[in-house]
Amino acid sequence: MQTLYTIHAVDTDKLAKVVAEMRALGSPTIRVVDCGDYYMALEGTHRIAAAAQLGIAPELILLDLDELVPADSLDWQGYLVEGQQYTAGDLAGEVYSPSCGAYHIDRDGTITAVYR
Repeated sequence: MQTLYTIHAVDTDKLAKVVAEMRALGSPTIRVVDCGDYYMALEGTHRIAAAAQLGIAPELILLDLDELVPADSLDWQGYLVEGQQYTAGDLAGEVYSPSCGAYHIDRDGTITAVYR
Protein backbone atom coordinates (compact mmCIF):
# COMPACT_ATOMS: atom_id res chain seq x y z
CA MET A 1 0.00 0.00 0.00
CA GLN A 2 1.33 3.44 -0.96
CA THR A 3 0.63 6.77 0.74
CA LEU A 4 -0.38 9.85 -1.25
CA TYR A 5 -0.11 13.36 0.22
CA THR A 6 -1.97 16.38 -1.17
CA ILE A 7 -0.73 19.96 -1.41
CA HIS A 8 -3.21 21.70 0.85
CA ALA A 9 -6.25 21.14 3.05
CA VAL A 10 -9.69 20.54 1.55
CA ASP A 11 -12.27 23.33 1.41
CA THR A 12 -15.64 21.62 2.03
CA ASP A 13 -17.61 23.95 -0.27
CA LYS A 14 -15.21 23.40 -3.16
CA LEU A 15 -15.17 19.66 -2.46
CA ALA A 16 -18.96 19.46 -2.84
CA LYS A 17 -18.70 21.10 -6.29
CA VAL A 18 -15.88 18.79 -7.39
CA VAL A 19 -17.81 15.70 -6.21
CA ALA A 20 -20.78 16.77 -8.35
CA GLU A 21 -18.52 17.37 -11.37
CA MET A 22 -16.74 14.05 -10.90
CA ARG A 23 -20.05 12.17 -10.82
CA ALA A 24 -20.60 13.44 -14.36
CA LEU A 25 -17.02 13.39 -15.67
CA GLY A 26 -15.61 10.26 -13.98
CA SER A 27 -12.09 9.54 -12.81
CA PRO A 28 -9.60 12.42 -12.60
CA THR A 29 -5.99 12.48 -13.82
CA ILE A 30 -3.48 13.84 -11.31
CA ARG A 31 0.29 14.38 -11.54
CA VAL A 32 2.18 13.03 -8.56
CA VAL A 33 5.86 12.84 -7.67
CA ASP A 34 7.29 9.46 -6.72
CA CYS A 35 9.25 10.38 -3.59
CA GLY A 36 10.28 6.79 -2.89
CA ASP A 37 8.20 5.75 0.10
CA TYR A 38 5.24 8.04 -0.70
CA TYR A 39 3.68 10.02 -3.55
CA MET A 40 3.23 13.81 -3.42
CA ALA A 41 0.41 15.25 -5.53
CA LEU A 42 1.35 18.44 -7.37
CA GLU A 43 -2.29 19.22 -8.08
CA GLY A 44 -5.79 17.98 -7.48
CA THR A 45 -6.33 18.16 -3.72
CA HIS A 46 -10.10 18.35 -4.20
CA ARG A 47 -10.15 15.82 -7.05
CA ILE A 48 -8.30 13.33 -4.84
CA ALA A 49 -10.67 13.92 -1.92
CA ALA A 50 -13.68 13.58 -4.24
CA ALA A 51 -12.34 10.35 -5.75
CA ALA A 52 -11.87 8.93 -2.24
CA GLN A 53 -15.40 9.96 -1.28
CA LEU A 54 -16.88 8.42 -4.45
CA GLY A 55 -14.72 5.29 -4.45
CA ILE A 56 -13.24 6.17 -7.85
CA ALA A 57 -9.63 5.28 -8.70
CA PRO A 58 -7.86 8.38 -10.08
CA GLU A 59 -5.31 8.02 -12.85
CA LEU A 60 -1.98 8.97 -11.30
CA ILE A 61 0.71 10.22 -13.65
CA LEU A 62 3.98 9.42 -11.87
CA LEU A 63 6.75 11.98 -12.27
CA ASP A 64 10.36 11.28 -11.40
CA LEU A 65 12.09 13.66 -8.98
CA ASP A 66 14.21 15.19 -11.78
CA GLU A 67 11.38 15.54 -14.32
CA LEU A 68 10.70 19.13 -15.41
CA VAL A 69 7.27 20.63 -14.82
CA PRO A 70 6.25 23.97 -16.40
CA ALA A 71 5.00 26.46 -13.80
CA ASP A 72 2.20 27.46 -16.17
CA SER A 73 0.72 23.95 -15.96
CA LEU A 74 0.04 24.28 -12.22
CA ASP A 75 -2.47 26.44 -10.37
CA TRP A 76 -0.06 27.83 -7.78
CA GLN A 77 -0.62 31.58 -8.08
CA GLY A 78 2.01 33.57 -6.24
CA TYR A 79 4.33 30.62 -5.63
CA LEU A 80 5.94 29.95 -9.01
CA VAL A 81 7.50 32.18 -11.66
CA GLU A 82 5.38 32.20 -14.81
CA GLY A 83 7.20 30.62 -17.77
CA GLN A 84 9.73 28.87 -15.50
CA GLN A 85 10.24 25.12 -15.29
CA TYR A 86 10.83 23.35 -11.98
CA THR A 87 11.89 19.82 -11.16
CA ALA A 88 9.13 17.65 -9.75
CA GLY A 89 11.33 16.95 -6.72
CA ASP A 90 11.72 20.66 -5.94
CA LEU A 91 7.96 21.16 -6.24
CA ALA A 92 7.25 18.16 -3.99
CA GLY A 93 9.58 19.62 -1.36
CA GLU A 94 7.84 23.00 -1.59
CA VAL A 95 4.36 21.64 -1.01
CA TYR A 96 4.82 18.89 1.57
CA SER A 97 3.06 19.63 4.84
CA PRO A 98 1.86 17.13 7.45
CA SER A 99 -1.35 19.16 7.83
CA CYS A 100 -2.39 18.39 4.24
CA GLY A 101 -4.43 15.38 3.23
CA ALA A 102 -3.05 11.85 3.33
CA TYR A 103 -4.52 8.87 1.50
CA HIS A 104 -3.74 5.20 1.09
CA ILE A 105 -3.69 3.84 -2.45
CA ASP A 106 -5.14 0.33 -2.57
CA ARG A 107 -4.02 -2.38 -5.00
CA ASP A 108 -6.96 -1.66 -7.30
CA GLY A 109 -6.02 2.05 -7.44
CA THR A 110 -8.81 3.35 -5.23
CA ILE A 111 -7.79 5.73 -2.49
CA THR A 112 -8.90 5.97 1.11
CA ALA A 113 -8.51 9.10 3.25
CA VAL A 114 -6.21 8.63 6.23
CA TYR A 115 -6.75 12.18 7.53
CA ARG A 116 -7.57 15.66 6.20
